[in-house]
Amino acid sequence: MNYTFEKLTPECEPLVTKYSSLRPIYTSEGQFINQYIWSDFYGTEFAYTENYMFFKMKIKNEYATMMPYCKVEHIEQAFFEIKDYFNNVLNVPLKMYIVDELFLNTIKQSERFQTEFSVEEMRDAFDYIYDAEKLRTLSGKSYHKKKNHLNAFKKAYEGRYEYRTLHCCDTKEISDFHMEWLQNRNVTERLDAISSEESGVFRLFDHCSLLPFKMGGVYVDGKLSAYSIGSYNPELKCAFIHIEKGSVDIRGIYNYINQQFIINEFPDAEIVNREDDLGEEGLRKSKLSYRPIRLEQKFNLFQK
Repeated sequence: MNYTFEKLTPECEPLVTKYSSLRPIYTSEGQFINQYIWSDFYGTEFAYTENYMFFKMKIKNEYATMMPYCKVEHIEQAFFEIKDYFNNVLNVPLKMYIVDELFLNTIKQSERFQTEFSVEEMRDAFDYIYDAEKLRTLSGKSYHKKKNHLNAFKKAYEGRYEYRTLHCCDTKEISDFHMEWLQNRNVTERLDAISSEESGVFRLFDHCSLLPFKMGGVYVDGKLSAYSIGSYNPELKCAFIHIEKGSVDIRGIYNYINQQFIINEFPDAEIVNREDDLGEEGLRKSKLSYRPIRLEQKFNLFQK
């Protein structure tokens, strides 16, 4: 089968979301905002048929794809038609990244799959899923340290801090803070990925009024000192936190914006996806300390 590919643009968001809603997808990559942020980094294009949509991208200069969006009953059809496209049109073996557990368990029932493909678990890419109300209240013994950091921030900056919902008119201020945050970090190990994240975030700002995301910020002494970007999937009742940056020299500011962003921007959310830890030890420790209710598993599928 041949496909017609299109680039991800703000205008195609309703179409992409229509396909991603064909079944529940809890991975961050199942949300348009995540895909859009990283689309330049991977050169992402998409194609669709009546039953499914999938992405074509370059990873380490090789053609690859991600899990297609489709109903469960169309997983096998989509998978093998995409495989044929990679084999017969691109003339390369199929590499499919970021496959969730339901997709994997469905396609594993095929003997063709078992014969032709290997599976790799991607622990570094597992998304952390939390109980939204726990993040709002930080109640219980397991959140005692988090509450201590939060209270330390409130006490140290009493009368000097404020949470604000941010809007498109605030994007210049956010961009300036983001660049200041970057300059204060040691980012040499992940420079390419962080630079791409910046590029994606700034593209969000360029098309702010066209895209469905929310922003919030914490001001200390009238200066933006932390901000967060997220989106909401009402069918899943899940808030997805795509970006969160805070001044590293202000104790407790991450705890505060984490809590206030969910309280103010996603009051109806029952669960929160705070994305992966990239295999970074410190980030993993931090995300585990917030007591996720589960990890959303992801896998890679490689044609032998």
